[in-house]
Amino acid sequence: LAHPRFDPAAPNAIRAVLHGGFAPATAVNPRPYGMPPFGPELDDREAAALVSWLRATWGRGAAPVDAREVTALRPIPVE
Repeated sequence: LAHPRFDPAAPNAIRAVLHGGFAPATAVNPRPYGMPPFGPELDDREAAALVSWLRATWGRGAAPVDAREVTALRPIPVE
């Protein structure tokens, strides 16, 4: 992902959109809400556009991501 404007925070946003995100269950909240994965629904260009919008809107003007960044991260499994 070596890119002149690469932001090290971008992979977290990309992976959240592709693979979803779920908070850990606790005694107080045994079934927490989460975000479903959108990787199966979006191609790399669409995912990049969504992540770019999210980062620009909620990330206080963070740099956009491009489809190459999504393509590079898509096959990496979530641990």
